[in-house]
Amino acid sequence: MRNLVSPVNHGGPALCLLLLAVAASAAESFFVQTYSIHHALTWESVRSMINVPLLCIDVLSPLALALLSRRAFALFLVGQTAISAVVLHYGSFFYNTLTLSTIYHSMQGLSYLGGSAFVFVKPDLLLLLALVLAVKLLLVRLSAAPVMPRLWNLRGVAAVICLMLVSVTVFWEHGRSGILSLWTGEGPHRTAVDRRSQEGAKESVRSLGYLATWAGEWMGGVYKDTSLIYAEKRCPDPNVRFLERHPESVDAWCGCPLPPPFDRAALIQVESLDYAAPFLIVNGERVMPFLHSLLSSSLLLRAFAPHKVGSANSDYELLNGRVADQNVMYYSYIREYPDSVIREAAAMRPAVFHGLEGNLFNLREAYRLMGFDRTFFKEELTDKGYPTSRLAMEQVADEHVLDAAARYLEEGGGRAVFVVTMSSHIPFMEPQPLFGPGRGLFFRYISSLRYVDECLADFYARLPEGALLALWGDHGSDVSYPSDMTPNGRRVPFLLNVKGNDAWIAGRENDVPQREFTLCSLSWLLRAVLRRAYP
Repeated sequence: MRNLVSPVNHGGPALCLLLLAVAASAAESFFVQTYSIHHALTWESVRSMINVPLLCIDVLSPLALALLSRRAFALFLVGQTAISAVVLHYGSFFYNTLTLSTIYHSMQGLSYLGGSAFVFVKPDLLLLLALVLAVKLLLVRLSAAPVMPRLWNLRGVAAVICLMLVSVTVFWEHGRSGILSLWTGEGPHRTAVDRRSQEGAKESVRSLGYLATWAGEWMGGVYKDTSLIYAEKRCPDPNVRFLERHPESVDAWCGCPLPPPFDRAALIQVESLDYAAPFLIVNGERVMPFLHSLLSSSLLLRAFAPHKVGSANSDYELLNGRVADQNVMYYSYIREYPDSVIREAAAMRPAVFHGLEGNLFNLREAYRLMGFDRTFFKEELTDKGYPTSRLAMEQVADEHVLDAAARYLEEGGGRAVFVVTMSSHIPFMEPQPLFGPGRGLFFRYISSLRYVDECLADFYARLPEGALLALWGDHGSDVSYPSDMTPNGRRVPFLLNVKGNDAWIAGRENDVPQREFTLCSLSWLLRAVLRRAYP
């Protein structure tokens, strides 16, 4: 140990090493803030994050701590690494900015996943953060020279000055950018309530940093205010405005033809299904050949569907026609669903099939309250003999969930099913065989889609003629496509098909696929379709 310290026995180099550790801490803060907002490190993303007041805080805060106590500074560095790991893992998998509201309302779901939650841990990220922490701690250790320069005796005064500058920066510069409104809910800037949304959270982190954002949520109390979840609003029916311009289109919805009456219905929400997925060709082979084969006889619409916390928020919007907050898991709190579109199909005794546990986010009770006649989750499916998978959350795989739904229709349990697929859930793990020439995230994603496509083909083959198939993606994958492919842009498909009948879709408007909706607005289309079911 003596030899390790001896190169910096003099105070000047030791002080430089301590300042280097401070600079490394500030650089890590800047990296975490940038990557968790933009999910990429490019010149444009870095330039957009350059905020002088925030950079001053990122430097002056650890500097003041380092000057007061190296031991306290070392503990701070360990805590910073832990926070960085949580924020970066969350951003990597959910492509959202982590807020205190998210942690309080939605991270509770991890308790239901048990040991399978560790599948979301990225070893390469942990290794990188551990190496950076080791370097920072080594710099702190080497800075403890026996003899420090005379300037070191003024470290207390320098630390106080740093803290004063931080205070001035926070309450002067940041006061103008909204930190006071963040804490008090007053002023022209986004309030603490507004900052629960992703755009508000990104603005806050970009201006204030994570700790100040979380502190504002804590002091404002909005992170745990469950009354805020009832502030969601009904999305308007776009067909109302469309009919004002096209009164002759009373037998359509926004110019889209409606399917003929039906007596069997299958509603399928496919996990992480990009709008581009049915069209993807990799290495000369189509990724989803079955789904692509349906396009010529189906109504296909495009919907903007960002990744919200807990995929259940996607079907919450579509099945209830209400806008879901980015960071709140509604099913955990709401006990009434007066706008549920499932009630339109009550005579068909609809059942829901889901490969995860029914107590996750209170899904079983929520679906029951929405009007589903029966619910089949992991517990019921395993009781029927279906095995659990080696996938991300040890759920029942899609092939078995879809088989159970097909049996329900075939055996007369009911005439409508809602199936939530999960095998294409991030991080797109095995056991699906790899599809394509690569082994990165994109190729794991399309491999999972190929598996789901095969499962859907088997399910569709068992549907009777004239049955309705409504299929959509709960949100986009947010996976970066290769440079020679068109980015997906967080769009998902919404597809309507009547097996064995494409006459109803003949002559549809050519611009229909190009028009864009949201999943929430498409709830009105789904409601109109379900009203056409035979009683």
